[in-house]
Amino acid sequence: MSAPAPKGYQREAVNNALEIFRYAEGQLRQALDDASNAAATAFNGCLLLEAPTGSGKTLMAGMIAEAFAAPDRDSNAQIVWFWFTPFAGLVEQAKGAIKSTFVGLRVRDLQGDRKTRGTKSGDVYVTTWASVAASNKDTRKVRTGGEFNLSLDDLIAELRADGFRIGAVVDEAHHSFTKAAETVRFYRETLKPDFTLMITATPDDQDVDKFKKAAGIGHLHRIRVSRKEAVDAGLIKDGIKSIAYLAADDQKELVDFAATALADGWGMHNVIKQGLQAAGIGLVPLMLVQVANSNTAVDEARARLAALGVPDSKIAWYTADDPNDDLLAVAIDEKKEVLIFKVAVALGFDAPRAFTLVSMRGAKDTDFGIQVVGRILRVHSRLQGLTLEKKLPELLRCGYVFLADSANQSGLVHAGEKINAIQSELSQVCPFTMVVKVAGRNEIQVTHNGQTQLLTVPYAPPAWPAPNVNMATESVHIFANTPSWQQTGILTNLVLLPTEPVQQGIDHPRANTPLITGNKRHVLRTGLQNTYRSERLPLSTADLLTCISANIAIDDKVFNAGFRQSVKVTRQTVDVFVEGSEVSESMQARLSDAEIARRAQSVMFDADYLDPRDLHDALLARLKTEYVHRGIDTNDAGIELALNRIMAAYPRLVRMAARTCAAKFKEIFDAAPLPEFVELPAGVKKSRLNIYGVMPQDLNGPERAFAELLDADTSGTIEYWFRNEPRKPWSIGIVMPSGDRYFPDFAIKVMGRTVGGGLLLVETKGNHILNGDDTLDKILAEHKVYGVPLMLVQDAGGRFMTVKYFPHTGRNEEDQIFRVENLAGY
Repeated sequence: MSAPAPKGYQREAVNNALEIFRYAEGQLRQALDDASNAAATAFNGCLLLEAPTGSGKTLMAGMIAEAFAAPDRDSNAQIVWFWFTPFAGLVEQAKGAIKSTFVGLRVRDLQGDRKTRGTKSGDVYVTTWASVAASNKDTRKVRTGGEFNLSLDDLIAELRADGFRIGAVVDEAHHSFTKAAETVRFYRETLKPDFTLMITATPDDQDVDKFKKAAGIGHLHRIRVSRKEAVDAGLIKDGIKSIAYLAADDQKELVDFAATALADGWGMHNVIKQGLQAAGIGLVPLMLVQVANSNTAVDEARARLAALGVPDSKIAWYTADDPNDDLLAVAIDEKKEVLIFKVAVALGFDAPRAFTLVSMRGAKDTDFGIQVVGRILRVHSRLQGLTLEKKLPELLRCGYVFLADSANQSGLVHAGEKINAIQSELSQVCPFTMVVKVAGRNEIQVTHNGQTQLLTVPYAPPAWPAPNVNMATESVHIFANTPSWQQTGILTNLVLLPTEPVQQGIDHPRANTPLITGNKRHVLRTGLQNTYRSERLPLSTADLLTCISANIAIDDKVFNAGFRQSVKVTRQTVDVFVEGSEVSESMQARLSDAEIARRAQSVMFDADYLDPRDLHDALLARLKTEYVHRGIDTNDAGIELALNRIMAAYPRLVRMAARTCAAKFKEIFDAAPLPEFVELPAGVKKSRLNIYGVMPQDLNGPERAFAELLDADTSGTIEYWFRNEPRKPWSIGIVMPSGDRYFPDFAIKVMGRTVGGGLLLVETKGNHILNGDDTLDKILAEHKVYGVPLMLVQDAGGRFMTVKYFPHTGRNEEDQIFRVENLAGY
């Protein structure tokens, strides 16, 4: 089988590449020294072909490789090609395409056919970087000679000695080129190709620039093909429709977006199948299902498809760990209508039967979005003539991507913008190298401002990596086995802390601790209170469960959520290649009982101090009571399902009831006395009002600023303060709704304050976590003795602001400027 007749743009790109390579070959023949060869190769021996998936990149690359190796033209090279695919799964696909399309190229086996005898121009070894330049067993076999095979290194050297040029075709493999030092070393020191042809549908300029520098390339020629040319040639689809699903914030927890996308995609697949039949086209379409890299993702997708009525016999799947079906076989086997694949397989494989793709995970990255689009962009050969003649209905001229996460639509839109931005462009021969005669022999010089040099200055590619020292990396290495306090020069506020609770009446474990050389002990100020009150939950939870069951707020809105079977969402469709093409419509998305049960279970496990089974039984009993009072008959299974739906729709119901009940039943107890002293390095900053007279060493930026603000008080408001360290026997804790305890950052003895014997607890927060779940719980927490802690945050100007919870928005916001003089009234 010979190559199909090239389209006009393909012929232009091929001829342009051959012109550049033949120019370089002409220079290589005129000057034979290594430095001259390196110069010719660096400036006219490397070319990047950018074209959208489906436009014939592999065809053009094969045509270039075949034509340049042909013996029928004197300006061609006698060349052996090494063809690199992005990963091992595409090696056989590339081999098959070369064998079936290019009679002038001969595929050879790198594992078993490493011999120079019988080699001819146009031989091709298809492989990956990992197969030839990685530290693994298979690579070592290839790089080691045997009785019947040369080592790869010797093969390349002998081919070069026999007069062959070495060529490299890099198919999307430039993206990972610089990630492994072995790869760069193999390319520069062993392969040392005279000609490099890179082909890509994802032209990441940073990756290209890294490849250029790592490979020692002086000038990279770029040949570009626009999407429009491939569309006009009937090779790729007119458009790609991206479909995402939007739900109101209070409904998102109820919707199984993955099931919705999969059902919508399968429906579109069947519509396309009917459309092909109606058009008289004998082709069964293929639906692609892209899942995440988790171990259970494929099985979960198969189960969802089975629930939609898709026969298992029509489903294929392929992952690197479980390549159950051959990608090439599935692409042509029309008994298979669904192919499940993982993220890593998204790069490069051909699936021309594919019209629909369901993405169960993210594609926010633009280049990954380009690969996702590329999987359904091709037009099958049976449709190409009809596409070219514009005889297909619009349904069959587009591809369709269904997204489980609407946030990922941006990646596809940006991918469309990036593909559209590629405009057709040819390259020109680089004029920076010139053959000159020096001392009676030819050499190739790199010209400067068009001028050659009187003295020979050999071209030398830049070293890789660039000679510099990464101090951050060095630091990590130096401190790898060093305790953190030695790295920073800072000791924790309280050293040699006990890990078990300290019982009243027992000597404090610090009392007889030997002093560390160079440290100083700072003793607790005399005459000050050294024991404070903390909170904990009782060991028995029976009363707590009864309280939560009675206080959970099941009003009419919450109760009716138990009967809901679907929820309205907005179906948003965007053509990724057409700006302003957004179309929105409403649809009903069914709830997933399994997903809702999983979410409900996570609510049951939220309160660490309660047995989730006991909590479940208590809530189920409460819901049964509601059914009885409302005169509704149902069975236990129906109530169980209703409870799951309520918990999934209102996950904070239990937390809000637990907050009330935890506050009601929590116990107060005396914490251990504060340590008699703290031990710190000499020279630590003094503190005027701290209970130990020194500034604690474990404060972050906002905490240190607040401590300094306290020390600056001259109004007499503050008697003393101390750092309330978390989870120490002497710490002041407040029980949270989860059952965990919260330890505010500071305890301040305030003159004139009557609550809690004058002690005020203060918590400082960063703006970025002001509305995290943990912070929302903390601002509503209240200590039975010391009252509600004061929460503070710094504004943009560094001022401390009090924080207030606003029930109507459910958010914490800055309230007023903090004043030390107001501490008694907070």
